[in-house]
Amino acid sequence: MEGLKNVMEEAVEYQLNRLLPTMPNICSCDQCRLDMASFALNRLSPQYVRTDMGALFQKLNNSAPQAEVEVLTTVMSAISTIGSHPKHD
Repeated sequence: MEGLKNVMEEAVEYQLNRLLPTMPNICSCDQCRLDMASFALNRLSPQYVRTDMGALFQKLNNSAPQAEVEVLTTVMSAISTIGSHPKHD
């Protein structure tokens, strides 16, 4: 639906961008990155917003330590799972 945005996508992408460069043995091609993002997003609660103000409010909520840890651990799990079983050679 046009006009809706899941701000959790940005949080997952941020963590992938931050973590993958520190893991040279993990494939970070576009296909693997999308698989990792899908894996993580399917395990996190979506946070849809419709306005810029809603996005800002949700980002502030996501900056709480508990929310950050939840995203971080879910992304780490995605990296571990997909990294050890990539869908390509």
